[in-house]
Amino acid sequence: MKLKRLISGAAVILMITSSGMFAGCGAKRAEPETAKEETRSTEEKGTEASESSEEETAEASPLFGSFTSETLDGEAVDQEIFSGADLTMVNIWGTFCGPCISEMPDLGEISEEYKDKGVQVIGIVSDVVEAKDETALEIVNTTGADYTHIVVSKDLYLGYLQEVQVVPTTVFVDKEGKQVGSAQYGAKSKEKWEEAINELLEQVKDER
Repeated sequence: MKLKRLISGAAVILMITSSGMFAGCGAKRAEPETAKEETRSTEEKGTEASESSEEETAEASPLFGSFTSETLDGEAVDQEIFSGADLTMVNIWGTFCGPCISEMPDLGEISEEYKDKGVQVIGIVSDVVEAKDETALEIVNTTGADYTHIVVSKDLYLGYLQEVQVVPTTVFVDKEGKQVGSAQYGAKSKEKWEEAINELLEQVKDER
């Protein structure tokens, strides 16, 4: 019932989106217990130096850095997951977010249709820190979004997810985990995603 309400609400939001308004939700990041002390330490030191460093290295460094985590199914995963495809679409979503859920059936279809073209789809569940989360698994099963979904680990929480203010946020990375193109905010139609994927796939192939 909860899932039906979310999807119903998303349908209304997406109708508004068709007139040019944004379809997304404010991000609710789940914070792993092991990240809390490190977060406090970072805040005490201030952000000026880190912001300068990020600007200098953003283009050269893998977007998610080195990380370890788990999939929703409980399998270990790290940054090497990106090496399996020329282009990886990383969709950061939340179990509370109607627009996120509404586009997941399309993302499931895209994952299947593009898997032999050098493209993979990966989800990061922004508000889940443990594998086997029942709500997240129900959403994935109901929407047919049966690509890999990763839960939030300390590494991910203290990395790129700190920058995520809305969900869904979608980014694309190459085999080395380096960002390709710009981050995309809000839910989009399947056609819009296909346009973006085709363009970025050509870009990474041209850069080889």
